Amino acid sequence: MSLFGRLFGKKADPPAHAPGASGPTDRSAPVQGPPEFVRAVEIQRAYWTHDAREQAELEDRGVDRLGWRELLRLHHLACLDRLNAGPDRATTAETCWQTARRLLAADSPYRPRVAMVWQGETVGGGGEPDLRGEFLNASLTHLGCLEVYRLDAANRPSGLDFVGFDDLCGVAFAPPKLVRAARLFYEGGASEVVFVPLLYGLTWAVGNEYDRDGRMTRFVSHLHDAALDLGGATGLGVGQQDFTVRGPDGGASLFGLGSVSEVSFPLDVRNPRFDERARDRGIDPDEVRRSTGGGNA
Repeated sequence: MSLFGRLFGKKADPPAHAPGASGPTDRSAPVQGPPEFVRAVEIQRAYWTHDAREQAELEDRGVDRLGWRELLRLHHLACLDRLNAGPDRATTAETCWQTARRLLAADSPYRPRVAMVWQGETVGGGGEPDLRGEFLNASLTHLGCLEVYRLDAANRPSGLDFVGFDDLCGVAFAPPKLVRAARLFYEGGASEVVFVPLLYGLTWAVGNEYDRDGRMTRFVSHLHDAALDLGGATGLGVGQQDFTVRGPDGGASLFGLGSVSEVSFPLDVRNPRFDERARDRGIDPDEVRRSTGGGNA
């Protein structure tokens, strides 16, 4: 099937292992499925494997001296380390909080953003969004970013990457699959087709066959810090990726990635790059300030 067909086709692939179906329950067993799916899982599993040497090298450089991508990688390694930690759990938890605090800062590309979310399988159907509010991934591993596969010239997954919500003005998703196509719309006007894993990468390390079918989500190794507002993202996600949207009243909605068809990120006058981004969209930044009273456009 063509890339266009995979992106906008009507029929979703069946789960690789539905509850009750035969399939591996050994977490280290090879993943079954079409070659493209197996390739994608191998890439994701390799990224979400703890590397103690890499973690130590990044920690030695210091959290405040790392670039954003390196900081996010250290955060992921610390989360993985927490799954394996014994007597050092307190130390590992502190590393997670140090990196999370920095990743949630106002200047971070991986902070939560106000968004409008449409659910269902129809993209571009118009109408009011189903959800509106502060948008973030519900897992402590992801926060304000989208996990994606970059594609090679043959439209196959070539590597795993993480796109900060701050870099995006919108995302349109194809119908749900365990490896789901999507088009990213960047601030500045560029767009890109990627694949998005429906499952958290930790699923391959600590999940079972019921976690792998993409129908459920659970969270493990919760952390709690009253001084850090994570909007509920205190645990490490296993199974289907979940998002949260928190409204102005503080109430939050939790929903699976498989239910999302489209996400749009409005302009935010609080963003230090607001003027630049408004002009990129062909909008007068001063007019937005006057019309919104200093809020979101």
